[in-house]
Amino acid sequence: MKRILIAALIATSVLTSGCTGMAGDPKPTPTTGGGTPTSNAGTSSGLESIKPCDLLTESETATLGIKTPGKEEKVGTSDGCSYFISSELGRLRVGIRAKSGLKDLNLQGDKISDIKVGKYDAKKVEAPDGAKSQCNVMISVTETSSISVIATLDVSSEDTPVACERARKAADMIAPKLP
Repeated sequence: MKRILIAALIATSVLTSGCTGMAGDPKPTPTTGGGTPTSNAGTSSGLESIKPCDLLTESETATLGIKTPGKEEKVGTSDGCSYFISSELGRLRVGIRAKSGLKDLNLQGDKISDIKVGKYDAKKVEAPDGAKSQCNVMISVTETSSISVIATLDVSSEDTPVACERARKAADMIAPKLP
């Protein structure tokens, strides 16, 4: 319910941001130039207004085995939310890169596969940088924005398929909430 209210507020803000004048008397904001789009036109992904810890609900994290709330953190160009599961089962991190598309990321791993997550193209990166305990699902929201879902097991684990299953389940829960 909270997400619906937030989405409605964002939509209202977007719809009214291009108008000036009195309430009830909308007038377009004056523009300059011919109507040729600038190089930044259409690059806004809508991710800027999303908080990473809002991408998974409490009931969704519970199905992933997560019992604690996520902790917001910024790592590099990613605004993220980290969830600690347990020392044996590892953690999950969801990252939003509002200004970095998949082509901007250096994806390396034992195996990289093109997949679909909801309506989005994505890449599954198994054992990134040789870390057999990890799997990443990288969702391409636009050419210039992406979501990363990183599942990490205990560092002594080499069960990459289990990490990939967790990352994929979380990505599937997140995809319907993306713009």
